[in-house]
Formats: sequence, structure tokens, C-alpha cells
Amino acid sequence: MNVKQESNFEPNKDDIYHLTSYTWIVKDFQDIYCHMDKSQFILSERFYSPSTPIMKEHQEKRDDNIWRFLFVPHGKSEISKEHISLYLFPLKNEYEEQNGICYRQAIYQIEMFVHNDKRTSLIDPKDKIYNHIAKLNNKYNRCGEYDYCELKNIFPKDNDKTEKTDLIFKIQFYYDKNYTIDIFPSNDIKDNSKDSSLSFENYFNDENFSDITFKFSCGSEIKASRLVLAIKSSYFKALFNGNWKESKSPIITIKDTGKLDSNLSFEELKDLFIESDIRDIMELKKAVSTRIVKHVNENYWDEILLMGWQMKNVEMKQAGLKYFSEHWMEIKDSEKMNNIIVNSNFDWLEELYKAKLFGVGK
Repeated sequence: MNVKQESNFEPNKDDIYHLTSYTWIVKDFQDIYCHMDKSQFILSERFYSPSTPIMKEHQEKRDDNIWRFLFVPHGKSEISKEHISLYLFPLKNEYEEQNGICYRQAIYQIEMFVHNDKRTSLIDPKDKIYNHIAKLNNKYNRCGEYDYCELKNIFPKDNDKTEKTDLIFKIQFYYDKNYTIDIFPSNDIKDNSKDSSLSFENYFNDENFSDITFKFSCGSEIKASRLVLAIKSSYFKALFNGNWKESKSPIITIKDTGKLDSNLSFEELKDLFIESDIRDIMELKKAVSTRIVKHVNENYWDEILLMGWQMKNVEMKQAGLKYFSEHWMEIKDSEKMNNIIVNSNFDWLEELYKAKLFGVGK
């Protein structure tokens, strides 16, 4: 089996077994594709997966995990506009809420079928299993692929875009006794995030302390201290205590981030920001956030503003609002302005109104 996502392991068929499955049908995709804007998405109804056996051993009654599919018909960005994007979106259950659990692991496989009058076809039938740890209660906690499926696999010809077409997504959840991480509530976690002596800047790329390396798909590397990572990030504490290959490996691979230099693109920075948020690397988040705001322009101001609101990042929010205020006449009738209005709640719209009237301070 080919495994993709955070953990690069080959599960042994004798150690992995099926927990449950769920099927979601998106009817009349041809209409959805033609009439939905590129910034819009669809959420499935809620579905559930059972707690893993290792969790049940520690808790007699534990709620099932809650999930939804998040489906973007036109892809999540320009680089995926010829694809559909599909994500698994976790929602906190009552047990996780009451016990302050912020992470959840999912080992799963997704199959996609296209159904029309001519055929019902399994698309891209790769035997791959994903292993992902998602951060709960976060707009960017989804796990999946921005380029999940090329449109040409759904509509081989342009004429097909007018024919009735249903998409069928089937997810299988698994448990693996060797690679399931124990994520339990802790009542004695101390907040080390304010301890300046443990700054990542002091321990990144320092040969005297480095015993682990982040390796990016472009070939760039960052060296770090395993101990500091575990103290500063609950994600890494769970990772290093588990049975993953990364628990003992001196290298952790981070994909889809691009080069770590001044030429990082906005999309690469955005992916790196999300990655650092999932892994709870606060200093890296701050550094990437500072780089992201330099990309506030006519192409990205709306995405940066929405990220600022959704991720509660003041720096990005202020930069986006400032651009909005200073370029109102140019953007007021634009598609990006419509994107902001469609995706904003009442509080965000109120901030827009104030920025238009009074401007945004430095």
C-alpha cells in the first residue's frame, strides 16, 4: 500500500483492520460546476467513525469522532483550478470538548466514482492510505488534497459538462495497532510558549543542539532540537512518543512548501503557515505570517484577509484591511470583493465597514 500524508509508513496488512465506512453522493455535479464560483465549497452532512480500541481501553464511554467532507468544485486556488479539491474536516465531539483535546488522528482511504448515463467509473484507483493528525477547532484543520482529481477525469470532453453527472465519495476508516498515536487529555500541561529561553530561533540550524531535520520537497532543510519540539508542541510530543517511523527517524519530511528563501510564493507560504499551525510551531507561524503580509496586493489581499480572520492572525488581518481601505474604488466591484462578502460573518463585515469609514492604522 502506498501511504501519503504526514506519516510515511507501509502498514502491515496483519496489523491494520477496518473500522467503518461512509458514502457521500454529490448529485448533479454538472450544475454545481457551472453555477458555483471558484471560491465556494460544499460540506457533506456529518458522519462518524468509532473510537479506536486503544482509546476505549482508557475511557469506558467515549463519543464517536465527527467528520464532514469539504468539497471545492473549482479547486482551492489558481494552481488547482483544473482540479477538484477534497478534504476530510474534523469536528470536536463532546468528549474532546470537555477534556480539551486539540488533535485527532485519522487513518483512512477515499475512493471516488463518477456516475452518468454512460458509466459508473472508479477514478484514480490507487491503493493509498492516508495517516493524518488534524488540529481541531481550526479553519485550516482539514486533511486531504487540493488537486484531488483532474476535471478531465470527470468530464473527458467539454460536451460532458452538460450531461447529468453524480460524484460518489466513499471513505474507509482503519485502525493500525503499530501506528495509532495515544492522544489523551492532560491536566498538568504547562504553558511553555512564553519561555523565551526555548525560542525556536535559538535552536533551529544549531549543530550543537540539532538531532532532527525538517526536509522539504524542494531539497531545503532546517535542523532542530527534538527536545525543544516536544516541549513546545503537543503534536511533536505525541509524535515522538508513538510508534511512527518519525519517532526514531532523524528526518521529518514536510511536503508542498517550496524553498525557504525570499522567493517563496504566496501559495508555498500559505501551505507552510498551515503546516506550522497543525504542528504547533508558533515561532515558525510568526515568521511565515510576516512573509505572507508582504504579498498583500491585488492578487492575494482577499485570501490574506480571510486567513487573518479565520486563523485569528492580527498581522494578516490588518494588512488585508489596510489594502481594502486604501484601494476601495479599485476593488469594490471585483470578484475578490464578492469573495470576501460571501465568506464573511457579521463581525468581519462590521470590521470592513469601519475600515472603509475610518481607515486602518499602522
